[in-house]
Amino acid sequence: MLLEGRKAIIAGATSEIGWETARVFAKHGAALGLIARRRGLLRRLASEIRAHGVEAIPLPADLTKPGEAERAVKTAAQKLGGLDTLVCYVGAKLDPAIWYRSIDKTSPETIRGILAADFFSALNLVQAATPLMSRRGGVMIFTSSTPALTWYRYGAAYSLAKLTVIGMMKAIAAEYDRLQIRAYVLALGNIKTRATYGRLKPSEKRRLAQESPMKRWGEPREVANVALALASDLFSYVNGQVIVIDGGTVMLT
Repeated sequence: MLLEGRKAIIAGATSEIGWETARVFAKHGAALGLIARRRGLLRRLASEIRAHGVEAIPLPADLTKPGEAERAVKTAAQKLGGLDTLVCYVGAKLDPAIWYRSIDKTSPETIRGILAADFFSALNLVQAATPLMSRRGGVMIFTSSTPALTWYRYGAAYSLAKLTVIGMMKAIAAEYDRLQIRAYVLALGNIKTRATYGRLKPSEKRRLAQESPMKRWGEPREVANVALALASDLFSYVNGQVIVIDGGTVMLT
């Protein structure tokens, strides 16, 4: 098992990708602190993980609110007996009205709201977790998107927020000598989740599937498997990297 004995927090645990990551991490021996706002789904996920004999602590929290990240992280560390892995899938819900709005028409308040969900939620977790993890080393994994790397005609406010997450990851990795924390970002392309795939017309689903050389959408479990590898010792000398999970689409740009 790749994560035997590890103590991990998964934030955004009730998303499809978060749920699959919890399953994969538990299968490989990690005890889990699970953070999300949706209490009912969070309890269901924790029960599913526990049914397989793995410790899972449900931690309802809104990470945009002051003190919530610190409370959740401290509770997880106390109940799990430590903390060495943080995976953050927290982000703003995609609003088509904002996605198709040009940058000069997007209000500062709208951008601040997206930053609060994407960047500041992650930063709050980092600042709460770092003192606990830096004592013995650890791994932090965040999510961004391929438009934040290559840019796109639409979605400027979202891409700006995702780009700040990449910058934060690099800051953590650059301080490895002091923090002993490896850091990564997963830049996601077309992944089959309700937030993206679920809102599209059949013709749009087929068109977007053709963007990558693999000619299909990625599955949440495929993202979870990458997170598993990064969190394990398999990537012990890889640090500060953006891992693109898009079937090869960015390669073609």
